[in-house]
Amino acid sequence: MYKITVYNNDLYKKTISFFRKSFKENNRILYLKGKDSDLERISEEYIVGGNFWCAVDHRGEVVGTVGIRPIEDFYEVRRFFVRKKVSNNGLGQQLLEKLIEYAIDNKIRVLKAGTKEEGYSAHHIFEKFGFVHTKRYAQSTADIFYKLELTYSYIYTFELNKLKKSFFHSLILNPTENIPMYDTELYAEYFEGLYVSERFKDVNDKVIFAGRNEYIKFFERIKKEWAELLNAYDVDLKTLSGLNAHLILFLCIMRGNEKVMLLPEICGGHFATTQILENLGADVIHMAADIEEKCVDVEKTKELIEKERPEYIFVDRSEGLVYEDFSWLSEYDFSYKIFDASQYLSQILTGEYENPFNMGFDMIVSTLHKNYPGPQKGIIAVKDNDMVWKAYLGNAKTYISNTHPMAIAKSLLPLVDLERFKEYSMLNIKCSRLLETSLKEKGVSVVGRDPELTPTLHIWILCSTKEESYSYYLKLEELNILTNYRLLPYDLGYGLRVGVSAAVRMGLREEHINELADIMAAAYLGPITPKVKKRTERLINNILTTGGLSDRP
Repeated sequence: MYKITVYNNDLYKKTISFFRKSFKENNRILYLKGKDSDLERISEEYIVGGNFWCAVDHRGEVVGTVGIRPIEDFYEVRRFFVRKKVSNNGLGQQLLEKLIEYAIDNKIRVLKAGTKEEGYSAHHIFEKFGFVHTKRYAQSTADIFYKLELTYSYIYTFELNKLKKSFFHSLILNPTENIPMYDTELYAEYFEGLYVSERFKDVNDKVIFAGRNEYIKFFERIKKEWAELLNAYDVDLKTLSGLNAHLILFLCIMRGNEKVMLLPEICGGHFATTQILENLGADVIHMAADIEEKCVDVEKTKELIEKERPEYIFVDRSEGLVYEDFSWLSEYDFSYKIFDASQYLSQILTGEYENPFNMGFDMIVSTLHKNYPGPQKGIIAVKDNDMVWKAYLGNAKTYISNTHPMAIAKSLLPLVDLERFKEYSMLNIKCSRLLETSLKEKGVSVVGRDPELTPTLHIWILCSTKEESYSYYLKLEELNILTNYRLLPYDLGYGLRVGVSAAVRMGLREEHINELADIMAAAYLGPITPKVKKRTERLINNILTTGGLSDRP
């Protein structure tokens, strides 16, 4: 609701007016030619060597201030005031937080502050931020004195709590982020840091850590559960997520100069995969794109496959509007076919999307933290015990020594209550489709998709220009609605992509969608007003309460 900005001379009159009113409210007299003369020279007294901030409301009126300046071997917090008409709304905390951020960034180690005995609000805020009572310093006319030492421990805790506070006041609509579904009574944290192999070891191994075979046995059970859920012959959970998994996989299975056909970036393929494979020595070729239909040009790609006869075909779609049918690839037995399910895994597990094995793929790779609400881990599943799989298992131990056991232990936690997980998956589908429809109805330019095909959970939004798309992204961020600005596939240009997976985990439900779409449309069609900010704050609070996060900081 308020903009906190560094003081400049254009704010002089408004700042002096603010202090006149603030002093009057506190039954104090302002002596600009005497003890308060520093306020006539803020740039010289504070900006040089320190800083000074003003909180400005939507009408441009200064409603709060705080300053910092060097004195002896410490820095003093000065002129910490907030108008009574806006007190008790967190503005004082925001001002002091801004000052502490500045002190940390500038390697200031000690802060001191003096207050009047009747300044109860200031006392509360100082103590909340860790200030402790100290003795009088300099020639201050204050009654009570505080000190804060910015130790490494304090800085770490301060910045961690700041991030936590931001997280619990935001709504994540980035489709590549999710929140783990770990709110169960099961506890796996004690796994972290353990050194656990992916297989049993015996007298012939060079290195063995005692007491680990029971962990390995537990992991084998987890892998069997995953194999059953995916209808796979076997799975592996050693790799980390994303591009790390791709790198390790192809290091293990590919020989130099082999051909790999990829889904190109213009069709929603990952922008980095080509370079990774070329760096490994692969001869990379790309599927043909049908820009008009926003899909792969099947006939042209078939011709390319028959001509090039690639050893591998890798469909790594990081972005897409429909769950595309690739069953036509099954006729090419000479190519080993790999599908990245990172954007679709939850719905594959619940049967809403076709299992890639049923489309003829030989291997499924996926992260466990994007569409699926799990740890930052990768999973690799195979249809058969073929030579590629054997090569991977034989070589992976060269590149991965520790399996990150806590993440493996947590990988199945979202599926412990399968019915609840199915509800989560369906809520994603319902909220995504309802939000897309509602945004369109309210005048937001949503990119359309073929209604005859299975839609993904992604929503693409375009503005007239790249700059307008970026401006819209920033306006939503200002409202604490976090989306993803990016270059969209099929030559559409820059826009926003939106997804609801994390928001559903936070508490987003169908009854919230109309208000969310209203707010997003207001930001799309006009400026951010205090009314829109208040509506957004209220909506996020309602969503987080629904998700059981009402005890947030």
